[in-house]
Amino acid sequence: MIGAAGVYFPLVGLVLGLLLAFLNYGLGLYLASEILSILLIAVLIIGTGASHLESTKSTFDAMGPKTGRATDSHILGFIAIVFVILFKTAAIDVLDERLAVSLLLTPVAARWALVIFIYGYHDRCEETPRVIAENVKFWHLLATTIVTLGLAFYLLGRKGLWLGLALSVFALLSRSLLHRRHAVLTHDNFGAIIELSEVLGFVMLASL
Repeated sequence: MIGAAGVYFPLVGLVLGLLLAFLNYGLGLYLASEILSILLIAVLIIGTGASHLESTKSTFDAMGPKTGRATDSHILGFIAIVFVILFKTAAIDVLDERLAVSLLLTPVAARWALVIFIYGYHDRCEETPRVIAENVKFWHLLATTIVTLGLAFYLLGRKGLWLGLALSVFALLSRSLLHRRHAVLTHDNFGAIIELSEVLGFVMLASL
């Protein structure tokens, strides 16, 4: 079953996106935009069990300077989490009429970026994530790409395709950077890519 997991990553994002979109529809008329944006981010964090935030923290902690002091080894990850939450909250707060579409699309696109991130890199992953990565086949990548970009184009037109291009380039560059830095990719890197891709997605959709 885990062998076909890759093709379902965007589907998990779609479930989360639908939940966020419905919450926005139901509460948007009753809550100030600042409060609503915080609530939506809280729901997204709870919906993933905060695992992606934890993975982001661990990934950035591992990239920090090695000074021998515990406070130094963890400060970079803490800063990363703060900026992730701030950027997401600020982007959602200013999206206005594109908010529902962005809430629906961004979690899908972020998990599609993970498929790109791990495809063909199974031999450069740690043991546990290698089980997932080595079973992500070309047809998984092709199917998720067609569905994700098709949805993006349907909802946003060419802007959706620009979003897809940005996320795919981000995934490939991040993969190369992490591989050079640590030689192998970890399970924490998987979660961090999803989290950071969501940040990039929300910020782009708020800016385009």
